Amino acid sequence: MLKLEMYKLIFLFGISLLISSCGFRNDRGLLRFVSDNQITYNQTILNKVSYQLINQRILIPKCISCHGDSGHVNLETYASVYSFIDKIKEVTISTRKMPKSPYSALNNEEFELLATWIHAGTPEKPLNGTDIPPPKIEPLEPTFLSIKKNIFQNKCLVCHSIGKEAERVRLDTADDLINSPLDLVLPGNPDESGLVLAILPTARKIMPPKKTGIVFLNPSEIEMIKEWIANGAKD
Repeated sequence: MLKLEMYKLIFLFGISLLISSCGFRNDRGLLRFVSDNQITYNQTILNKVSYQLINQRILIPKCISCHGDSGHVNLETYASVYSFIDKIKEVTISTRKMPKSPYSALNNEEFELLATWIHAGTPEKPLNGTDIPPPKIEPLEPTFLSIKKNIFQNKCLVCHSIGKEAERVRLDTADDLINSPLDLVLPGNPDESGLVLAILPTARKIMPPKKTGIVFLNPSEIEMIKEWIANGAKD
């Protein structure tokens, strides 16, 4: 009986060692096995991934708002991304600490795409000369839909939406802005609209707040918002 109990203990100890060595992870809802020295990647797109693809699908929507020209880790160019690639691999693939809240974690497709690009050697252009088409980028225009998609979603709605820190100041629709008691948008009068006054470099409490790490709106983005308001702030 004593020997049987000893065999059971040895067996359970061996199983526990096996599980820990596999590096079982369930981080941010991603359930998979990842070994200590191997990253899962997609062999079928290995020769097609490129910096442009990674930039459009991952860096712009989830990274550059914090890691732009105001951050210590700048990810706005291929050269700067390449110089930080070891750190990027560590915080996105190995530990999955990035992207940080309020931005969502990489989903399975994004995770696999980034891992494949890193495994391919982080090429600026696809290895076989045939790139996977990145999402089509629509130019910024003086319309609410364009401003919401190209500016608000990246720099504002992470705080100004339901359940977020600044949910009382809603930016989801043009009506939210026009009907705001804070006079955020005064159609035809951009110079006195609260939204414009809050995003100017001279603003006392500039938006986005410095504490968020999100880069401020650039001059062209500010001018596009002013033009939209001057034209009547139509939806």
